[in-house]
Amino acid sequence: MGEKAEYDVAVVGGGAAGCVVAARLSEDGRRRVLLLEAGPDHRALMPADVRDGWRPTTRHDWGYVSEMDAAGVARPLPRGKLLGGCSSTNATFALRGHPADYDAWAHAGNDGWSFGEVLPFFTRLESDADFGGAPWHGDGGPLPIRRYRDDELTDVAQAGLEALEEAGCARLRDANAPGAVGVAALPVNTLHGERISTALAYLPAGRPRPNLTVRCDTEISGLLIERDHAAGVRLASGGEIRASRVVVCAGAYGSPALLMRSGIGPAGHLRELGIPVVADLPGVGANLADHPAVSVDFGYDREVRPAPAFQVAATLRSQGAGPDGPPDLQCIVGGPFANGGPGTFFLAVALLKPRSRGAVRLRSADPSAAPGIDLGYFREPADLDRLAAGLVRIRESAAAGVVARLSGGGELAPGPAVAHGDRDGLREWIRRAAWTYHHPVGTCAMGPAPGSGSVVDADGAVHGIDSLTVADASVMPDIPSANTHIPTVMIAERIAALLVTSRTPAAPPRTQGGTS
Repeated sequence: MGEKAEYDVAVVGGGAAGCVVAARLSEDGRRRVLLLEAGPDHRALMPADVRDGWRPTTRHDWGYVSEMDAAGVARPLPRGKLLGGCSSTNATFALRGHPADYDAWAHAGNDGWSFGEVLPFFTRLESDADFGGAPWHGDGGPLPIRRYRDDELTDVAQAGLEALEEAGCARLRDANAPGAVGVAALPVNTLHGERISTALAYLPAGRPRPNLTVRCDTEISGLLIERDHAAGVRLASGGEIRASRVVVCAGAYGSPALLMRSGIGPAGHLRELGIPVVADLPGVGANLADHPAVSVDFGYDREVRPAPAFQVAATLRSQGAGPDGPPDLQCIVGGPFANGGPGTFFLAVALLKPRSRGAVRLRSADPSAAPGIDLGYFREPADLDRLAAGLVRIRESAAAGVVARLSGGGELAPGPAVAHGDRDGLREWIRRAAWTYHHPVGTCAMGPAPGSGSVVDADGAVHGIDSLTVADASVMPDIPSANTHIPTVMIAERIAALLVTSRTPAAPPRTQGGTS
């Protein structure tokens, strides 16, 4: 019959959000919490690339690839498959976004998600070494955050900083100050060169809680749904685990796929795959938003020494953005990189507020099959226009001055194949060369009306299914104007706080205890 066990809460997915939810819910020693993660636990013996906070890694990956788009491009979509998820593999950008991002969530009917209401959860998650104690920063949270000092900047970062100032970006002290738009040293959750994931920050090795069980290398085939009630999970290895509440934290690709495999999603799509429909929620897997990015690449003929790859970033508004709303473009300075050959560095631009939307769909009912992921890039022509305008702006700024001197004047990409002023050529190059900035959101979007595409309510509760919550980037109704790691941690903090005060049972721990 396979394994059977019972818990008060089962958290599915030990990524950036899942570690936070499990940690906060298990602070009450009476509540038995299980955290399930498909990948390994590296907290006690950390691989060098996972420990390295100076550059991201893609070696611990689900292997997702997007569907081929109209330009004939299928893009790799790295997602961390290990405890901590992408917080264990990312570039450690610790940005929040603009207050108007969150005010728009609240305006769309999601009570409790305005910037003023989520700010306490941003401050709760962090220990800010530079601005801790300021009204908008915390100094006692699990996640350490700092900014690179001027004397720490590499020659590439300094050159990029000067180029972005020349392009009209105002110099900022704190990119996370409410409403800040401009260029600044990057806030990061890197400490002494080590990436501090939510696994390390919220679930430190060597501090087990008897009421928290952390199970890694454990894949889930589906949710147990009984009479419109989540009753636990089915293990891919066989057996089931029952829980009074299930919290899904599998990410913007994994969470909708898990719901659909369990019969929660667009009824027509599920019937095509032979999956019995438990709840017809058309919004499951829809509304996929991501930040497409493209870079101007340069040669670097100096010695590439160990140093942080990302130290400076800027936000700016295109002509299509309002004067008081969120910035819709971000510029990133990256490098230098060696990669086994001549050195390179880049200035990149990402579209922060895309209007285009994609979707996640199941390719089959097989739980082991990767979902089909349509990124939807540039489906709205205005997105391509704004990204192209941003690229022209940084390309022109880099063509002279310190960047040109540092690179020897050579541009590797787009390069001479796309001349300055060749608008159509640049647009076609962007269609082919754009890469994911690894920020998918929105596929289980928050909202009051499931008929209008929402999947969860403002508390993260799945419409029509009792005791089932989603708490990760998939619930964002729109993408924020920032890298999504810190907003995702904030969401996990806020939904966990709601669950703590809910009626989820908290019974005395059973004799088997737990491990973390």
